[in-house]
Amino acid sequence: MDNSNNSGRIMLSGVKIILIASFLFLTGCMAVRTKPTAPIDLAETTCRALYQEIDTVIDNAGVRDYGSSSVEGFPYLRTTRLLASFSHELNDESLQWSAWIGHMANLDAQARASELRNLPSSVTEERKEALLQELNSCRDRLIKTDLTKPKQRARLRERVHVPDDYVTWWQVVGLYPLTAPIVGVGISRWHRKTHDVFATPLALLPVEGKLVRWVPLSLAIPNATDAWLSDKSPNTHQISEILYRSLDPLGIPLPTADELNQLFDTFAPIWEVDVVDENDRIGMMHWQNGPIVDTTRPILYRRVSHTRFGNQVLLQLNYIVWFRARPGNDIYAGLLDGINWRVTLGSDGKPLLYDAIHNCGCYHKFFLSDQLRLRKDLPFLYFESPLLPQPAPEQLPLVLRIAHQTHFIQRVYHDSVFNGQSSAGPASQSMMWEDYDVLRSLPSDEGYHSLFSTYGLITGTERFERFILWPMGIRSPGGMRQWGRHATAFNGRRHFDDAFLIESLFEKVP
Repeated sequence: MDNSNNSGRIMLSGVKIILIASFLFLTGCMAVRTKPTAPIDLAETTCRALYQEIDTVIDNAGVRDYGSSSVEGFPYLRTTRLLASFSHELNDESLQWSAWIGHMANLDAQARASELRNLPSSVTEERKEALLQELNSCRDRLIKTDLTKPKQRARLRERVHVPDDYVTWWQVVGLYPLTAPIVGVGISRWHRKTHDVFATPLALLPVEGKLVRWVPLSLAIPNATDAWLSDKSPNTHQISEILYRSLDPLGIPLPTADELNQLFDTFAPIWEVDVVDENDRIGMMHWQNGPIVDTTRPILYRRVSHTRFGNQVLLQLNYIVWFRARPGNDIYAGLLDGINWRVTLGSDGKPLLYDAIHNCGCYHKFFLSDQLRLRKDLPFLYFESPLLPQPAPEQLPLVLRIAHQTHFIQRVYHDSVFNGQSSAGPASQSMMWEDYDVLRSLPSDEGYHSLFSTYGLITGTERFERFILWPMGIRSPGGMRQWGRHATAFNGRRHFDDAFLIESLFEKVP
């Protein structure tokens, strides 16, 4: 390769970055303070300056995305708890290392796209697009130059982690060792009450209004999933093949978009809600001077995640719905409510576990398959036992019975007479699906706005309970928040996206 031509291209790219940065300086958005002095250092130095300035603009504008975590010293990478769990397991020269870096680079690219899009409309779309392209070019360049250095690779291993969503000094000031057992009494009381509800025969569960079913479109259309179902059970052999065939070098299942659509369709639940008023209706999320749920357009938001169990990485399907509010006069009432129903697929193609939280991270429930049982060596002190209200049904589709007002799941059952519309009884509505990540950049009157704010919290959804439960260390208990920011236990520390959540609580049945 002609070295003079190569140096010329590097210098031209560096100059292009400086020109774009200077262009934004004229709009009052940013200023470049670093002047590279040597051509060989121009690209790397200028790229770092660009990332630094863009981060300043993003933070000043308050549009930082918290769906993944920044890596200190590596502004072109972001991580999750899953990816952080691999940090000290990889050989620097392996395909696994390249795949690991690739995943973190993709996370940063996705977050940057949302953050730039959410900048004030005073920055034109053309300028945002130009910046995004330059950031992407810089990311590729820095990965090739920065991460070839052994010291930088060792430094990266130490820096890749996700801070937990608990504030330790709150626990210290709130005398956590004394207050946590008191909170634990209330949690135990709620667990007993929940078990009583699940022990009530389905036909005897109270109905305050009218039962309405929201049915995913794939189930509302007859025969839509026949290729994947046999006698109401999933085609586990076919699913297992897809999961195995899609493994990347880290062992992470990455099915194609079409395969994911089929998997989401296969395991989609039916949402059966006791509807009294508009707050019990599933809707579509909008932003109009704040979050708004449009109940005339029910939407099922979907998200892929992964977890580790033993020596395997398992695929998880997340189904998320939103309600306008949790109404009432108690300390738990407030704007917005919602549920995240999650299906963890074993490598054999069968559901290993179902679990659910509200979109605040609260009310975590687990529904175990016959492959799992509770670990026998769980701690006792300062530990919140997982809530296991019932075993997981074996056949599909599953129906989630949801209460009025609280939106608590009261039962998970299989509808043996479901025919694509509804069984005799509840009225039904079909619901479209949408990617959960659209919530990171919603159209608004000012351009685009993320549903989520600092620490991934949704502004305006604060509950009064935060004034009581703050000694547990959770920011804004009861407030709605972004996926990846869900602390799920008041006693102890537990996160919905913990890479080792399942094996920390459960073990395989021999």
